[in-house]
Amino acid sequence: MGFIFNRKKKVSKDGTKVDVIRYSDDDNRAWEPVTESGKYLEELTEYMDGIFPCEKEKPFVYHEILSDIVHIDVNIVPPDNGRDYYVLWTSGMSDRPMTLPDGDYDKKEYERAELLMFLPKDWKIGRIGETGEELGDMYYWPIRWLKYLARFPHEYKTWLGTGHTLPNGEEYAPLGEGTGMGGFFFLPVIPLGEQYPGVDALICKDGAQINFLWAIPMYEEEIEYKLQEGFEAMMDLFAEVNFPRVLDPERPNYIKNN
Repeated sequence: MGFIFNRKKKVSKDGTKVDVIRYSDDDNRAWEPVTESGKYLEELTEYMDGIFPCEKEKPFVYHEILSDIVHIDVNIVPPDNGRDYYVLWTSGMSDRPMTLPDGDYDKKEYERAELLMFLPKDWKIGRIGETGEELGDMYYWPIRWLKYLARFPHEYKTWLGTGHTLPNGEEYAPLGEGTGMGGFFFLPVIPLGEQYPGVDALICKDGAQINFLWAIPMYEEEIEYKLQEGFEAMMDLFAEVNFPRVLDPERPNYIKNN
């Protein structure tokens, strides 16, 4: 995982101003202990249980053993109650506010977030206490990346929001074994029929707003298309190809193959 460029501005064809920021993993940043953990966990769990209820199998958690800055867990909701896919959602990312740019807007609407990903029902998801080495990278990489992405804005003092993209280094290195996708695109989780419910922002008891972002693995050409053509063009492409909610690590490249 590497983000090694500097900040620069560009304008996509639809007139959208894009702030391209590239980060370095080479910075000698000291390990930072977690100062607050599980701040919204109870409210998050109750909220997600209401959206993705389970009757036969109980959700479980990939707990983080050693945490830097924030304690990130990945919660696993099994296929159940009519769903034929796993739901993965992070907890801990929202314990701290992200670092948003200055502007004439209410930062409290965007400064806290958690991530989701959706895996097919036949995915080898592992079990409580199993490590990534035991599971194998072909199956563990979505969990590994969710943990990394959830810590990313806190580690680099930045933020993740709707329409953001994040490549895996200059060369868009594959995200994991068994896939050629090399980056991520982030969107809200909108409803797609009864099978795929939407996930709105959670307003917590203390007034904090937690947004939920779908972390979507993408190919290099798709991310570059979004940067060149703009967000609306990307949304048009999603509609045209009926973009799948559930991850297929070998899905077609919708730019290269069209």
